[in-house]
Amino acid sequence: MSESDAIKADIERTRAELADTVDSLTAKLDVKAQARHRVQEAEQRAVQSYEQAKAKAPEPVRQAIDTVEGAARPLAAKAAEDKRRTMLLVGGVLLAFIIVRRIRR
Repeated sequence: MSESDAIKADIERTRAELADTVDSLTAKLDVKAQARHRVQEAEQRAVQSYEQAKAKAPEPVRQAIDTVEGAARPLAAKAAEDKRRTMLLVGGVLLAFIIVRRIRR
C-alpha cells in the first residue's frame, strides 16, 4: 500500500468516526426522542409489574381483576381513539386493582 493510499484510508476512517460522533451527539440532543424512549420503558415496566402482581394475587383477586378487565375491554377499544380517555381508563383499572387488592387483605 502506498503512502497516498494509507492517507486516503485514514481519511475515510476519520470520516466514518466523525459521522458516528455526530450521530451520537444528535441522538443525545434529541430531547423528544429521549423522552419518548423513557416513556416506552416506563410503560413496559408498568405492564411487567402489573402482570407480576396479578400472577401473585390470590385467586379471588385475579377473578375480580379479570372481571374488571373484561368490562373495560369495550371501553378500551373506544378509548384507543383518544389518548386522554385511554390514560383515564388505565388509571381507573389500576385504581380498581389497588382497591380490590386492599379489600382482599
